[in-house]
Amino acid sequence: PTAVSVASLPAGGTPALLGEEEGGSLAGAMGSLRRGQRSMLRFAAVCAGAWVFAALFSSSRSFVPPPAGPSSGPAAALSSAPAAPVGLLPDGLVQGPPAELQLATLASSSVLAGLAGLGLGSGLAPGSLGPVSAALSTADLTPETFRPVCPASDGLYNLGKGLADTLLGAEGMEYRPLAIEALLRVRLEICVLESFVYEAIVPFVQKKGLGWILPLHETIDTVIAGTVFAVALNFILFGTTKILAVLSIYHDFLLGAPLRLVGFAILPEKKVKEDPPLIQINWPGFTPKDEPEEAENEQEREPPPVPLQVLGSACKGYGVFAGILKNILEGFDTFVGRYLAVTSIAYIGFKWAHWRLFNDFPPL
Repeated sequence: PTAVSVASLPAGGTPALLGEEEGGSLAGAMGSLRRGQRSMLRFAAVCAGAWVFAALFSSSRSFVPPPAGPSSGPAAALSSAPAAPVGLLPDGLVQGPPAELQLATLASSSVLAGLAGLGLGSGLAPGSLGPVSAALSTADLTPETFRPVCPASDGLYNLGKGLADTLLGAEGMEYRPLAIEALLRVRLEICVLESFVYEAIVPFVQKKGLGWILPLHETIDTVIAGTVFAVALNFILFGTTKILAVLSIYHDFLLGAPLRLVGFAILPEKKVKEDPPLIQINWPGFTPKDEPEEAENEQEREPPPVPLQVLGSACKGYGVFAGILKNILEGFDTFVGRYLAVTSIAYIGFKWAHWRLFNDFPPL
């Protein structure tokens, strides 16, 4: 076939045939265009990856502590502070500055250096860092003055770890990691509740009081406070109450029940005669058996000696307390697992409805 020239056609006409040469050149041009688009996309992807890497690298450098022995700046002022005294312990061991003090000094120097770099610490002269270095003394970072975030959970964890080490002994050291993992799980759940109480509930109640729970006239602050606390309690109490209920069951089984047996064996209680039921059905052919009455002249049991009475009273009291505590925690866990979510939804709905619909009732 021959190529048809557009110029040879009449005005307004269209070519009926397209030559092989023009078709091949058009296909080549389209392929070059596609390859150019792919190259531009690859170049843009490479540039974006390089930008992200540079941003991450620059942000990570802010967390790296400054090198040791700086020549100037806030870190130099801190490093020039007098070192903590070195002494000897009674057993001859060398005592120097604790690791916590070194870490705190290093962290404070990096923070101050960052503030100076951002222009926020321009008012801090090198000579004004003396109080900062003086505040970081060994007296502030000692085991006696250290206050853990979760003291109760830490104490329970240490008690359980000591008991596990005692029971396992040297022969069961291979099972020690398993026991530690279980104890850490228990500590975590209790620490969640403990930190929520000490770091959220107690400061908020000290500042705002308890008037936001069910006030006569709702405000946006009381509604939001009640909603946040109601939702947070669902997630925090759901796992913690399970752990507490299980711990109370073990506590009652291992300590409460044996102590109750010892206490009631030493100091038995008299059997109280039950009153007959108000309504009693006597079926045909059934004759209720009369309980044998105790002899009136039965001699009463002599009381035990005073030390034994004290021991029996202590055992009985602690055993009864363990049983009551188990029943309370089991009941609380049942309420949290079944009814807390429904109660929270009803409470939140009531607060919002009170605020939106009938906030003016009752009138003051």
